[in-house]
Amino acid sequence: MWQRLYNTGSLTENFFSKEQLMEKVIPTMCHGCFYGGYSCGMLAHVKDNKFVRVEGNPHHPLNKGGLCAKGLSAVKWVYNPHRLKYPLMRIGEKGEGRFERIGWDKALDMIAERLLEIKERYGAEYITFVKGQASGWFNLYHQLFVRFTHALGSPNFSWWGPSVCFIPQLFYHVCTVGGDRYATADYENSDLIIEWFTGGGTGGAARRGSESANVNLRTVPYFILNRIEEGARLVVINPQLIPLAANKRVYKWIPIRPGTDPALALAMINVIINEGLYDKDFVSRWCYGFDRLEKHIQKYTPEWAERITDIPKEDIIWLAREYASTRRACIRFTEAPQKGDLISFARAIPILIAITGHLDRPGGNVFFYQSATLQIDTLADRISEDMSNRAIGADRVFSRMMGGPAMVGADFFSLINAINTGKPYKPKAAIIVCSNPMSTARNPSGIAKALKELEFTVLIDVVATPTSRYADIVLPAATKYEHEGDAAILLNHLTACNKVIEPLYEARSELEIILDLAVRMGMGKDFWNGDYNAMLNTYLSPTGVSIEELKKEALMGIYLSKTEFMEKRERYEVLFKDLPEKKVQLYNLILEKNGIEPLPTYKGEAEDPLSSPSLRKEYPLMFTDEHSDYPNHHSWMRSVSWLRRLRKDPYVKINPETAQKYGIRHGDWVEIESPHG
Repeated sequence: MWQRLYNTGSLTENFFSKEQLMEKVIPTMCHGCFYGGYSCGMLAHVKDNKFVRVEGNPHHPLNKGGLCAKGLSAVKWVYNPHRLKYPLMRIGEKGEGRFERIGWDKALDMIAERLLEIKERYGAEYITFVKGQASGWFNLYHQLFVRFTHALGSPNFSWWGPSVCFIPQLFYHVCTVGGDRYATADYENSDLIIEWFTGGGTGGAARRGSESANVNLRTVPYFILNRIEEGARLVVINPQLIPLAANKRVYKWIPIRPGTDPALALAMINVIINEGLYDKDFVSRWCYGFDRLEKHIQKYTPEWAERITDIPKEDIIWLAREYASTRRACIRFTEAPQKGDLISFARAIPILIAITGHLDRPGGNVFFYQSATLQIDTLADRISEDMSNRAIGADRVFSRMMGGPAMVGADFFSLINAINTGKPYKPKAAIIVCSNPMSTARNPSGIAKALKELEFTVLIDVVATPTSRYADIVLPAATKYEHEGDAAILLNHLTACNKVIEPLYEARSELEIILDLAVRMGMGKDFWNGDYNAMLNTYLSPTGVSIEELKKEALMGIYLSKTEFMEKRERYEVLFKDLPEKKVQLYNLILEKNGIEPLPTYKGEAEDPLSSPSLRKEYPLMFTDEHSDYPNHHSWMRSVSWLRRLRKDPYVKINPETAQKYGIRHGDWVEIESPHG
């Protein structure tokens, strides 16, 4: 049973100004980021039934009243001139973008009829579901879409963004140290914070450097900088002197050659092992394969890493010693290895955390144990083993090791290849929800070809996109501020995503659309017979809180428990229970069994000054991308006018000396060329 930890009171003049009291204030959540539902608390102001402005909710434990530019631009997202207003049916060729307006009943009946026809003619696996970032990950939207795909009988659910983002990192992390997610940096209790810069949790890479404070308000101000004020030391590893690294409170900035992060991590392990700085008790009791790691790591010396990373060996040794000898030290890395030598970095970091004894201990990298998980059954058991193996990309090692294709779904790029080549078979239909691969994925010409090849394509989105031009039916989705959304939980704090205004035009929420479509396709029993609130209450049922109760506590939210989740530490029997030998995999038996190197091995970039010196003559500069310093989350927010004005044109940052050499001045337009275009 949940407990009210605060006296929520009411929205009175003690809290709001007179001007605010003339407006209706609705506590809800920001939807500027694509996380699994839980986001910054927001107070939405409504006047004369119009959404007029927002401010941060000072009572929300995550953002404590702050909002970044994405959140502050919520009104402009809702009143976006590029909004899709009505259901549309294609009347021109695919790609032309010629449509005519139709009604909702006709649109949904057409979709239901065509999908059932394709299922009957070819089989359920020929229907694919592609979900984008704007709906969030792991939340109710995600789970409902997977449930729909499985209820239909198809294993081909694809959420392509994470496949090039955090999923690979998560995969190697879990199969090394266990758990079901990252071991999160415990900033608030740490004395040494290493920001191995990755993009503020919003997309980064070993080739990326970015400024979290500008991208995602939640990460830096309330955790890291506050902790520095209390005496913690902050080390920033980043190719660029970003604003955070230049902050006077930063203890040390370590510039690194782009893409060589694995070399630094391996050299740190070398120093820690050879100098005996590792946690001997933890390694002896909870780690498997230390002797093999010790022998393997000898070649990765600080001198070797210096040549690769451009970091002086003295700094490498210093960093290794500081991290190993500081009792409360954490590393923030999240999606660092999105590019470059992914496997080496993704394997080395959890090993580094584990052997130093910083795993699941206060001030280190910890797992949060929640008293409840919001979920609905995704009906994965409806997919037989034979059908599961029909998932596009089912032959991938990653898919087999993460619970099977039915759990992982289809690989997006394998899906595109299958449509274009017919191998292993040629999917015939796609439902695309809040995804714009024509603008955000590699090989747009190949994607365009695939979209033309499909017999039937449905697109559900808030705004018109280049991808929508290829759809047969386009359905207008409501923004998250225009419908009762899902609930979200983080650190045992439960929050409701309340509706702010009625949907504009004829827009409907993705949740409502899927429920309605499922009923029309004869799957109503699996979808609460279209009952929206019944679905929400099923999702909330693990918490013991109903959607009605949660809405009453919208301002403060509900804590399911006060401190229990923070007190559960060093639960290694639970964390490692699914690992071979029930221990951290320094020598990874899981990877070895699946034909992957069991020890982290540096491979380097496919094209860099060291591995491809001949390229440097024609292409002397290295390009390292960053998450933009204006807050823009993927292509779905590019049409928000306020955000667009912050950075109207694409830009490139160049070292002043390099710019002078090539005669480039601030404001000039430049053309960037690589061997690939």
